[in-house]
Amino acid sequence: MNEPVDPEDQYPLYPRGMLRRHGLLDAHDLADYLPDWSENDLREGFWPGLTAIGGARESIPVLEQSLGLEGGETVLRVRGLPLLLSDDIWNFQALAAPELLRPLAAAMRALRER
Repeated sequence: MNEPVDPEDQYPLYPRGMLRRHGLLDAHDLADYLPDWSENDLREGFWPGLTAIGGARESIPVLEQSLGLEGGETVLRVRGLPLLLSDDIWNFQALAAPELLRPLAAAMRALRER
């Protein structure tokens, strides 16, 4: 049986459907919490920072994922909150509630200063 297609999961609205399903339509962007970091700095520091606040990478639950050859979007649950990670060859973006992004940004800064 085919499930109905969510129009917000199709270009040009994608990934709005993922954001809506996980309560992230009003999410903040990690880049706003680390304004002096480049996109590459954010990409390199993300997983070390996330594992510092959320545990081992393999223990962080994946709620939804849409991947292609160049990358894609993944919704994770960290500290009980959803986080949308968009990582492909064109961009890097992490969207979540401020309650999650503040400690993540602090952990990323601390690890960078080591």
